[in-house]
Amino acid sequence: MKSIAINHFPRIVYDGKEKLLFNPVLRKRFKNRPEERVRLKWVEYLLHQTGVKKSRIGFETPIQLRQEKNTVRADLILYDKAMKPEILVECKASSITLNASAAEQAARYNSTIGARYICLTNGINDFWFEQQAGKIDATASPIVETTPLNPIEYSPSWWIERGFCSSGSSSELLDRLNPICSHFWSNAMEWPSRYLDFASTFLPINLNHYYRVPELSQDMKLAITFMGSPDTGSYLVAILNRSGQNSGFLAINLDDLFKLKPRSAVLFKNREEKHFAAHKKLPLFGERFNPSIIENLPNFLMRFFD
Repeated sequence: MKSIAINHFPRIVYDGKEKLLFNPVLRKRFKNRPEERVRLKWVEYLLHQTGVKKSRIGFETPIQLRQEKNTVRADLILYDKAMKPEILVECKASSITLNASAAEQAARYNSTIGARYICLTNGINDFWFEQQAGKIDATASPIVETTPLNPIEYSPSWWIERGFCSSGSSSELLDRLNPICSHFWSNAMEWPSRYLDFASTFLPINLNHYYRVPELSQDMKLAITFMGSPDTGSYLVAILNRSGQNSGFLAINLDDLFKLKPRSAVLFKNREEKHFAAHKKLPLFGERFNPSIIENLPNFLMRFFD
């Protein structure tokens, strides 16, 4: 099943231009690693959509397995009110396929932990298991009581803390971006979401981030995201991929777009750099928020690539 944490994102902090992950329970910074991102997506889900208290979340709990010398660590253990292990959550990188081998590893860990439920997740999909009397039921459903996350609960600070816009942008722009980001990352949008890594960047901002990736045709995809850091302002970034190769990079400076500046967008394509007045091709900021603009965003962005 689709992960119950899929539309949550870890909080980030910056060390220079390097993105670090912030654990709000432990109040610590961590390296931006794939499994850590998945673990913290789950933490965000637990804190914002369930009644699980911080004191009942265990991180990387050491486990001594039978007939093994070294200890291993369980990603997340959720404890019941009596502080007995109730759910073991084993996190894999989003690029890892959840298979029988991963399930066997989680079950081996749980032979020592003794939780009734096991969740195997890569942040995109979850597989749930129930273990009782030495038997495992692979048809179990989530047993964490989940409450709806109303878009009204989002705020500009929510998106700033997760790297989707900049604290350096004006309050007027951030108020406009709030419903845009909320709709873009809502369940109403069915585009796949992926974390993409890039070895280099053509922008003053780190491109490594979460993207929506709608498929435009059988061999063409467009990765789209909003991003920002304290020192760079807010951006809309789109990366065109043809037949598995990135063929164009578009960056729209949202601060400049909001002010209708003439060179608010830059396109890198075929080793050429072109500048645009983005507001002439993308009506992102109308008098009122218009969800259809976001739902048709790929079509608007392709105007820059054509």
